[in-house]
Amino acid sequence: MNDHARFPYDEFIDGLEEAIYWHNAWFSRGMRQLILPTNGSEDLVARDAHLHCKLAGFFGYLPTPPGQEELKAQIEDLHQQMHALMREALLENAAGQQLNAETLDELEEAQAVFFITLHGLFRKVMEDKCAISKAA
Repeated sequence: MNDHARFPYDEFIDGLEEAIYWHNAWFSRGMRQLILPTNGSEDLVARDAHLHCKLAGFFGYLPTPPGQEELKAQIEDLHQQMHALMREALLENAAGQQLNAETLDELEEAQAVFFITLHGLFRKVMEDKCAISKAA
């Protein structure tokens, strides 16, 4: 039996959908804090916040889809970059610096590239699952 046939596609897809939801919730909380400054919660400003995010947790508990190691690594790098950019913006904001368009542009761009790449992984996993279902 090959790696594709043994991979837990349904569990991966369900987990990825949930992790995306929680990541969007994190991003929304960060943007809210930038707009309506309040004290930052640790999961938004910690240096290792990306490791405590449910998306990182998801990637840590399930195997990588067969043949998608490079794409997964790219997503993990983008995820870390997004958390770092949000952290930087929140800390600057908390220090009294006004949010500038360049910082917001960077954050929006990182979010867009991240989700485009994440969607690419989702599509590949769905395609593999469908191919295996047809072959069975």
